[in-house]
Amino acid sequence: MVIGRVTMFFSAALQGLKNIVTLPMTMNENIHKQWTNLIRSTLASILEYSQPEASKPTLDEVSMLTAITLFLWSASTEIIGVQALQNGCINRFKTALNSSDPWVQAKCYHLLLSIFQHTNRALSTPYIHSLAPIMIEKLKGVEKNRPNNKTELLAIQEGIKVLETLVALGEEQNRVQLLALLVPTLISYLLNENAFSSASLVSKELHEFALQDLTRIGPLYPLAFKTVMGAAPELKARLETAVRASQASKAKAAARQPPPTVHSTPTIKLKTSFF
Repeated sequence: MVIGRVTMFFSAALQGLKNIVTLPMTMNENIHKQWTNLIRSTLASILEYSQPEASKPTLDEVSMLTAITLFLWSASTEIIGVQALQNGCINRFKTALNSSDPWVQAKCYHLLLSIFQHTNRALSTPYIHSLAPIMIEKLKGVEKNRPNNKTELLAIQEGIKVLETLVALGEEQNRVQLLALLVPTLISYLLNENAFSSASLVSKELHEFALQDLTRIGPLYPLAFKTVMGAAPELKARLETAVRASQASKAKAAARQPPPTVHSTPTIKLKTSFF
């Protein structure tokens, strides 16, 4: 019950904060300036309070990131475009990306996805430039540090979603360069046949997730995908091996299925209804 109450309280607080931040500025110039300073001060207070310190109680990082994201989506550029505030927001996301808690990482990726997709490119671009390289390095590191549980797998999947979005948002002339980051990362998650047989369930799920993603991404960007594969024969071979193994596994599973029961029609039908 306590957790539920906290969640309800936080949701109500966020809604109230959004209502305040998005109030129309129909006041005179002097009041507008004071109001802008007040909203900036509110964001600055959230950033200051969210700094991890030994003297402070344990913070709910996800709640703080959610509040920051709300500001980024709702406040005007006049408020959130201040360099010091922007740097503070970016640093909070950096801290969350490097968190040892996979749930915090997963929620961080999820919130960053909404920021990267913001229609105001002047807002989203600094976050992409600052945080995307960190994300890519973390996702590349999964090859040597595969997930041990569902939450760690979720964090990886959320991160890949963000990387896929960056590929989709990129201009056509940059597509090959962006896919050259995404595709090798996904291929690195694939297991060879021997490793797959002895892998944990969650590691197998990562393999299947990566394989499904690769087979979906290829048709979306056929020319760029072909270029990336052509430049790295070892990646192409690894992907082809995984596809063949998957097809063989499905064929074996289908062969093990009992044939459908065919009900033969009796030659003599008994009349069961006399009306």
